[in-house]
Amino acid sequence: MTGLLLVTPVAVATSATQQGVQAATATSAPQVDASAAIAIDPQSGQVLYEKNADQVLPIASMTKMITAYIVLDQIKQGKLKWEQTTKPDAAIYKLSQDKELTNVPLQADKAYSVRELYQAMLIASANDAAMMLANLVAGSQKNFVDLMRQKVSQWGIKDAKLYSVSGLNNQYLTGETYPGSAADAENEMSASEVAIVAQHLLKTFPEVLETTKQTAFTFGPKTIDETKMATWNLMLPGQNNAPKDYVVDGLKTGTTDKAGDCFTGTATKDGQRILTVVMHANGSDKGRRFIETNKVMQYVFDNWQQTQLVKKGATIKPFATADVKYGRTKTVALETPQAIAMWVPKGTQVANVDWDYQVVQGGQKRQLTAPVKKAAVIGKVTPKIAGVTNRYLGTTPQYTVQTKTADPKANVFVLIGTGVREFFTNLF
Repeated sequence: MTGLLLVTPVAVATSATQQGVQAATATSAPQVDASAAIAIDPQSGQVLYEKNADQVLPIASMTKMITAYIVLDQIKQGKLKWEQTTKPDAAIYKLSQDKELTNVPLQADKAYSVRELYQAMLIASANDAAMMLANLVAGSQKNFVDLMRQKVSQWGIKDAKLYSVSGLNNQYLTGETYPGSAADAENEMSASEVAIVAQHLLKTFPEVLETTKQTAFTFGPKTIDETKMATWNLMLPGQNNAPKDYVVDGLKTGTTDKAGDCFTGTATKDGQRILTVVMHANGSDKGRRFIETNKVMQYVFDNWQQTQLVKKGATIKPFATADVKYGRTKTVALETPQAIAMWVPKGTQVANVDWDYQVVQGGQKRQLTAPVKKAAVIGKVTPKIAGVTNRYLGTTPQYTVQTKTADPKANVFVLIGTGVREFFTNLF
């Protein structure tokens, strides 16, 4: 999907499932001065705003979110430890001395911990730190890029062009370029795909925000190389472009000549979190990527709200019960074991919700055969509200419908009686 998406709710026709929606009118979407942008709910992937979101563009250091995911996954699996150390190879040491690039100061013969390299990569966007982590995990830059390609493919991302672990253009990676890639090759993805990467990072490793919310840190503390490093995210509290109405605590900036100024941001207000991506922000202001991001975030927080459709443990009206054959009861109650929520424009009175239902067992009519266990999954549902965007990134969320209680098989005399009744019913 390209172009600008703007959702303006309309009245909803009566549904055969669960009551309707009273319309609300959203303010016109902002004019975002950037090549592409998107805003989503990071939990469900529901799209709340988009502009040219499927156009493939250079992503620069936003690449490091993929690198961070793989590093965190290696630590989770026990294959990597925070205090494990590694030294830079000759190529990385040489690159670290390039003052044109974002790096941390390295010594050729010094070992650095995974923790300090990880912090340097995410807070100060250090390219050399990302490359050292890649070598430690995979043995080479090429092998780590292969891991990156495999990971994004698992997430359903098809258009990614990945050549480096840092997001740098190949012209800066002498001796470290991906085999067969062009001399000026650079990582590329769409805003939608970058959002999917960030979504997976936040959902799988929410602790990443403990690092990305930091405005500064000290690299090589209590050594002759001790260096104070500052964040590039100027939307964090206390920074030049920090918003007053909500709190930003991540996620990753990106800048190259091709990519321009990019930013993947995440923010909360009143307990609700959103995720945004802005690519190649325009304008003369040095904070242009944050100015354009603020337009998107402010629009979403001003005009949208997350509304609970079904409480945890509650019944969805169209799927309240299932019939039970040969059970002690004729029906068993159903419930959803999780709360179900959806973003809707503010002022929308949720009354009518349609549900897409996917059968797991029992067929469309939900006919079970005893014995039936408690919490047996009967089906999966996805809410749909007319006039509200039903576009999701990645996999459309599905919520479980399960049995609320068990229903053991009836005793033999009841079963005999049931069989006799069925015989004569079928006979006549």
